[in-house]
Amino acid sequence: MLRELHVRNLALIEEAKLDFGSGLNVLTGETGAGKTVLVEALGLLLGGRGDSGLLRTGSARLELEASFDIEGNEGLIGLAEEEGLDLEGGTLVLRRVISGDGKSRCYANGKMCTVGTLSRTGEYLVDIHGQNEHQRLLRQSSHLGYLDAYGSVQHEKLLQSYRELYGKWREVRDSLEKASMDEAERLHEIDLLRFQIGEIEAVKPVEGEMEELIKERKRMQNREELFTAAREAHALVAGEDGGEGALGMLGMAGASLDRAGSLDEDVASWSSRLRDMQEQLADLGYELRSYAESLDFEPGRLQDVEMRLRALSELARKYGRETSLIIRHLESARRRLDELEVLDTLREDLRKQVDGAEASLRRSAEALTGSRRDLSRKLSAEVNGELDELNMAGMHLRVEMERLDEFTPGGMDRVEFEVSPARGLPYGPIARIASGGELSRIMLALKLSLARADDVPTLVFDEVDAGIGGATADVLADKLSRISRYHQVFSITHLPQIAALSDLHMSVSKREAPQGVVTEVELLEGKEQLEELVRMLGGDVNTARKHAQSMIKMKAAVKR
Repeated sequence: MLRELHVRNLALIEEAKLDFGSGLNVLTGETGAGKTVLVEALGLLLGGRGDSGLLRTGSARLELEASFDIEGNEGLIGLAEEEGLDLEGGTLVLRRVISGDGKSRCYANGKMCTVGTLSRTGEYLVDIHGQNEHQRLLRQSSHLGYLDAYGSVQHEKLLQSYRELYGKWREVRDSLEKASMDEAERLHEIDLLRFQIGEIEAVKPVEGEMEELIKERKRMQNREELFTAAREAHALVAGEDGGEGALGMLGMAGASLDRAGSLDEDVASWSSRLRDMQEQLADLGYELRSYAESLDFEPGRLQDVEMRLRALSELARKYGRETSLIIRHLESARRRLDELEVLDTLREDLRKQVDGAEASLRRSAEALTGSRRDLSRKLSAEVNGELDELNMAGMHLRVEMERLDEFTPGGMDRVEFEVSPARGLPYGPIARIASGGELSRIMLALKLSLARADDVPTLVFDEVDAGIGGATADVLADKLSRISRYHQVFSITHLPQIAALSDLHMSVSKREAPQGVVTEVELLEGKEQLEELVRMLGGDVNTARKHAQSMIKMKAAVKR
């Protein structure tokens, strides 16, 4: 359940803090005051697309934050485990900051996350029903989604099972298509692979061999220079031909410091350091001598290295410039050859897998279709009942289902909502039959039906009551009040009938400020709520006030 919404520097809103409660939460105000902006703020927090154009003029960044009570929300708890979100304390705080350059930063309980995480989280928190959905209802492609959303937990399991089986079927079908190559092409590839394998195996490359041979060849080509340098360095370190080397000089220096150490203890540490240097220099002298001796190559070794490098270079030209790449190609070619040589067996096995996957998928699709047919009858009856109560008794909706010849990611069904404008008249597509006002009421009836089946805790209705008044407004207000017994409802409305039945009433208004026009949100109680209802009713003030007072008294009876 939504507990709190904090908005800063969004459109005309400098700063607004809204506290929500359970039941029916209502937001009212003059047209253009900024009511819908608050729904946009909630949408942004739930992963909606945002840009710098939303910033309040003169602001460096906009900040949005919402707090949700998530006790018992098992779907969200499961998602949190996948996303690594900490939900201790039964509260989830979402935060989003959008800067002037359009960059967005998102947080969930203080931990940075992606917009995608906000979006996935929002699916378990809030369902926003806005006026723009009227256009969505006109698209037949959206109708299957509406019908599935009306389904029970059992229907959702059927849909999920179908999607999983569809994924497996696609996977084995694609594997079969790859395996179903032309026989001449298969034989040609087998010949090529056998040649490549034979060519590489004849050379028998060893991991890292070419790189080591290149180093050895360079050493042999520069043997004299390297030998002279190593011998000269060894002579200077160890001493030769009666000369005193660096080792002997260090030894003499150490002896001098040993004598001085008996007179000054600070000098003793220098003597120790000299001995360490002498040991390291002795090791170096040994390595220099060994290196010089290693430069005495066997006769013909350079020729052997050159021949080996030519063989490896020819492979490198074809299969990769490093020995490791040549060996990797050899392993890959062997695996591919094994696949091609047993391709007939593989194809037969894959055909059986495809047949089995398709049979399971078809059974799943049939079960899903049966569930959808039950849902379509139930949804049609419920929506038509809503239309009757919304003073549209002549108009009826039906859910038409058509069986497809092929599998799709959503099943084998085509679903379309059709309406009849009056009893006895033919049904047709909503876009062709319904007028603008009728479309609004059809959407409202559909949303009221879906809301009862919705397990999302918070439902937002953004002026879905546009164009409704009179007795129909009373019916709608009663319906929203009833839904609020099972969900937290947040309704932006212009109908006083809905506002009068609210459990929490907020008002949005604009005022002039030194920095320009700003939008403010105020909690209305008692006299303030009464005056807002008077404004919404319009007409004669005294008559409106009496009407508003009777509406508030009636609320107590309805809420019992």
